[in-house]
Amino acid sequence: MMMRRRSLWSLVSLLCIMVCATPAAICQTGPQAESVSDPGSYPVEANTIGINYGQVADNLPTPQEAVLLIQSMKIGRVKLFDSDPAVMSALANTGLQVISALPNDGISAVASSSTTAEQWVQDNVLAYYPATDITTIHVGNELWSQPGFQPLWDQLMPCILNIHASLTYHNLSQAIKVSTAVAFNALAASYPPSAGVFSEEIAVPYVQPLLQFLSETHSYFYINAYPYFAWAGDPAQIPLEYALFELDSSSSSSSSSTASTTSVTAAGVVLDGHLKYYNMLDAQLDAVNAAMEQLGYGDVRVAISETGWPTAGDPGQLGCNIPNAANYNRRLVTKMLSTSSSVLGTPSRPGIFIPTFIFALFNEDLKPGPGTERHWGLLYPNGTNVYSIDMTGQMGSFTFNSTSSSKAPNLTPASRNNPLNDLDPPPPPASSIFNQFPGFDISCGSSTMSSRSFKTTTTFTTVRAAFNLLLQQPANIPLTAARLLEFFFPLLLLPLTITAFLFLSIHLDSLQ
Repeated sequence: MMMRRRSLWSLVSLLCIMVCATPAAICQTGPQAESVSDPGSYPVEANTIGINYGQVADNLPTPQEAVLLIQSMKIGRVKLFDSDPAVMSALANTGLQVISALPNDGISAVASSSTTAEQWVQDNVLAYYPATDITTIHVGNELWSQPGFQPLWDQLMPCILNIHASLTYHNLSQAIKVSTAVAFNALAASYPPSAGVFSEEIAVPYVQPLLQFLSETHSYFYINAYPYFAWAGDPAQIPLEYALFELDSSSSSSSSSTASTTSVTAAGVVLDGHLKYYNMLDAQLDAVNAAMEQLGYGDVRVAISETGWPTAGDPGQLGCNIPNAANYNRRLVTKMLSTSSSVLGTPSRPGIFIPTFIFALFNEDLKPGPGTERHWGLLYPNGTNVYSIDMTGQMGSFTFNSTSSSKAPNLTPASRNNPLNDLDPPPPPASSIFNQFPGFDISCGSSTMSSRSFKTTTTFTTVRAAFNLLLQQPANIPLTAARLLEFFFPLLLLPLTITAFLFLSIHLDSLQ
């Protein structure tokens, strides 16, 4: 009987441990895994995804609220387009890695004066660092893509060098790198990827000096890469599946892995010599890698400063809808945060982690241009999700319905290209927050419930899922309140556990 009692006590103790484990503890993903690094001198990167935080809108949350949302989504990096004081202060002591920026209109002044550069560093770096973990400063954005910026081309490198010199003076040049963000159209050719080359107008006079600096300082070449634009520009020739990471790596297994020519298989896979490309983003990145090698700087590593997919647009803008955007970004995160060396990196540079920033955090209603410009956000301005996404990369895109979203049903292949699908969808009301994620726990990164079985799961499991949803929505439910609920949850169940133990103990005594 004593042995039976010890077994019972062990069982009940285990039950107590399971009950007292809070939802947040269960959902902890552990320390951020470090990724595989190339043999060069680039630092080993934390295995986290980044987000572009823009503010070209008149209806966004405060910076403090926006930062809480970023943290709740398990994002590890934030890229800004300036050094807004309110945002920089809100990012302090959060653990988020930050890319701040000197906008295009500030380049001339900083390029022409080391004193001005020192003052800029004082005001925009030293005033916040190290509380705000600034890891990189971007000097300008897409300078080589618009003729109106051509007067700044000659000033880019002097500006970069002046800022770097100031950081060096303050012993920060190792901790804070300097670079710029380059649009993909800086390449004159990108197909096949091995033929990638920069535009002749900028290659030697402008790109080469930048690459020399990046090589010497072990800084990344940041590229704004958007498969959406390439596909939308030629949807008849480019399969949508190729742009959306939907081609299976086994789909061309019958093709020769030692092909010596460039071709496209029936499944849409691009063969470039001995390399196979199952998605357009890999092809774009390797085109950039090839272009850098052409200029003699194959050691410089690439990072993605912007990528994403729009959820809506104007009539005539193809494929911009919630299901396509959800599929693209879910699979992007899964690929970029993979711990498998066969998935990490690109065909020409396998096994190397690529820092990636999704564009963007919010839909921004004041951005000029076509309708797609205002519909790249993962969140509506009120903080609710445009579609569900796991930013830890642990869930895997297969866990989601292939085209599921908070409001859109599955679309037929023809309707996936319809620009009127999900055109400017309204944000869901705060009261519908528990209806947005019927089939999975977004914060845990794993699926234990299907939408079919959600209503028949135990109360214990359902309550845990509800708590996780509370923690994912700080804009609608105060974070402090959620934490209090999370704390008291196990205390409510503890009396039930003790009662069950006493009942079983008395019952066993009566059997003696």
